Amino acid sequence: MQDQFLETIKKKAYLDDVPIMKDDGIAFLLDFLREHENIRDILECGTAVGYSSIRMAQIRWDMRIDTLEIDPSMYEQAVRNIQEAGLQERIHPYLIDAASFETDTVYDLVFVDAAKSQYRRYLEHFMKNAGKGTYFVFDNLNFHGIVDDHSLSANRSTIQMVNKIRKFREDLLADERFETKFYAQTGDGIAVAQLL
Repeated sequence: MQDQFLETIKKKAYLDDVPIMKDDGIAFLLDFLREHENIRDILECGTAVGYSSIRMAQIRWDMRIDTLEIDPSMYEQAVRNIQEAGLQERIHPYLIDAASFETDTVYDLVFVDAAKSQYRRYLEHFMKNAGKGTYFVFDNLNFHGIVDDHSLSANRSTIQMVNKIRKFREDLLADERFETKFYAQTGDGIAVAQLL
């Protein structure tokens, strides 16, 4: 029943052009959570329709997720999906731009899959909600291959955005506050940065 429900969410997301993680990307994230049993409190920037937060919450019964979405219609779908999954006690969606969200919670993991050009802003904004050992996970750092091969897009605004993504990726790998690994072949390019 639960697998069928998740498959329905995923298919509808693809049909509606809702950006959700690629299958190997979500598999990577879920394996990461299984391997790191100390991860309990998660912040997700970019709820979309709630697919990834539901998948994450299913890993362990004591996980708690705050998830942020700026689009009202996606937020409403996410709220419905989370309730249908019976996870409203552990997944808390907020209709807000991630850069405006304020909380005193210190998270074990901050998962960023929202406005790509804002990744640096989100990282710095949520540093106050991170402690030693907190993981920051960023998706879409290849942006369909365009970050490393501009010929894949003729759109000027896309090229400007992917240049920002490339700079963020390079800066993150060089940032001495973190130990960072970049998984170029996983999903659409995933970076895992642990706060030292």
